[in-house]
Amino acid sequence: MLNPSDAHHFRKMVAGVCLILAPVCLLAASIVAPSSDNNSAAILRATAAHQDRFYISTVLVIVGLVLLLPAVLGLMHMLRERQVALGQLGGGLTLVGVLMGMLFSGVSLVQWQMVRGGSRADMVALYHRFTHTAGTQVFLFFTVALTVGLVALAYGLYRAHAIHWSTAGALVAGAVVLQIAFFVGNTAAWFIVATAILLVALATIGRTVLLETDADWEHTPEFRGFRPAATH
Repeated sequence: MLNPSDAHHFRKMVAGVCLILAPVCLLAASIVAPSSDNNSAAILRATAAHQDRFYISTVLVIVGLVLLLPAVLGLMHMLRERQVALGQLGGGLTLVGVLMGMLFSGVSLVQWQMVRGGSRADMVALYHRFTHTAGTQVFLFFTVALTVGLVALAYGLYRAHAIHWSTAGALVAGAVVLQIAFFVGNTAAWFIVATAILLVALATIGRTVLLETDADWEHTPEFRGFRPAATH
């Protein structure tokens, strides 16, 4: 139960819940999002044809990224005693990647409005200029920080014996597939696969966090095998 007056317990519960809910929101966003060819005209055409789906998907991404912030801080907390450098490096890079994701979510909201009025040809030209200008393209490459950060966190958690190797592998695989999805473009299938893998990895870690005691939360956990959920 969330109890804000108990700081240690509250932080643990928030981290555990966010580790589960963040990838759930991102997976839902990927499922709802419309797909299109990776050119400006096709992207805006798909957005115009599925305006509600595009908006809902964008909102889900924003919610998922907001929830990912405390989730990442929770992963960093798990490495406060062992593999500290990997925790700080991985967490910092992941947070940069999350902020870049928020930036592009804002662009998506603008894109949603671009198809609701004005000349379609002018909007396509504007969108093409925006996505092919060096001054904006450079920020796309900052999304690599998310991938590198998650890989570093996964390796750190594995080296610290905090998670099973399969969980670390799933976290790495999900991060890599997500990066491929960013560069492939507007194909929802890539994002669905990536976020589904991340859901398995992060929810597994989140479950571990929720099941451990408040005292254990204050130290880097020691993985001792997958435990059954508590029963009453």
